[in-house]
Amino acid sequence: MWPWGHLAVGYVAFSAFVRVVFRRPPSDRAAIALAVATQLPDLIDKPLAWQFGLLSNGIGVAHSLLVGVPAALVVGVALRYKGRPELGAGVAVGYGSHVFGDLLFASLFSRPPILPSFLWPLYTRPVSPAPGLGAKTWQLLLDSRALLGGEMGRTYFLLEGLLLCGTVALWLRDGKPGLPLPRSVDRSK
Repeated sequence: MWPWGHLAVGYVAFSAFVRVVFRRPPSDRAAIALAVATQLPDLIDKPLAWQFGLLSNGIGVAHSLLVGVPAALVVGVALRYKGRPELGAGVAVGYGSHVFGDLLFASLFSRPPILPSFLWPLYTRPVSPAPGLGAKTWQLLLDSRALLGGEMGRTYFLLEGLLLCGTVALWLRDGKPGLPLPRSVDRSK
């Protein structure tokens, strides 16, 4: 899943959560916490694998259902007990939605299956030479273009486009939380 897909899925889930629990749209700070949390697993695992060769692929410790997800939940609960329940929810929902999105994407499109990678450290594969962040990203862009050649790939990209449009509409309806960053002290609670 690409970064904007993670952000979209996370924002839709978080906006719904905040509206149900707090009965208002997300705050600026919580929206920013959510945005960072939706990207964090890739910001950790991708460089460790693609640039430094410490993991076998871009899914490892930070994507782990046994390590990364529980760690994010602990941070979320700690923020709740520190009097920042919406920030805690932003971290937990953002991080969890990222891993869930990758699990779904992997189950549909991965060859060979990489689902066991989400069980790091119980499952590891031998580490291969690191291709470099730029080279690996370029290869993924080319793979995405090739994916468009099949019906499933076109359907995926159509659904992702609809998701992005719907998310932008929801974000606008919510009052564009998080933009601009220092807009309001009152919305930071």
